[in-house]
Amino acid sequence: MDDREMFNEINALIGSVAKALDIGEGEVIAAIEQGDLGMELIADDEGRKCVEVTHGGRTVRVYQGAIFRVGDQAPVTDDDECGGGCTCGH
Repeated sequence: MDDREMFNEINALIGSVAKALDIGEGEVIAAIEQGDLGMELIADDEGRKCVEVTHGGRTVRVYQGAIFRVGDQAPVTDDDECGGGCTCGH
């Protein structure tokens, strides 16, 4: 992965985290710099890989193409009907 591709990936992650937490991208960057935002690569209970983000007592999971706010309905696969609680577009 070259530097430009890595920059684009990090930029996309920051945008997704901002959307998931409903804050600005600048606030995400500031929280990272201040150590107030935690990110961990995990596999959920169904084995799907995501980034789990904690900030201000909230936990969200950023999946490829979907955001899950812990406490909401679990995200679904493309084959399932979404019942809400995520931003998968269904």
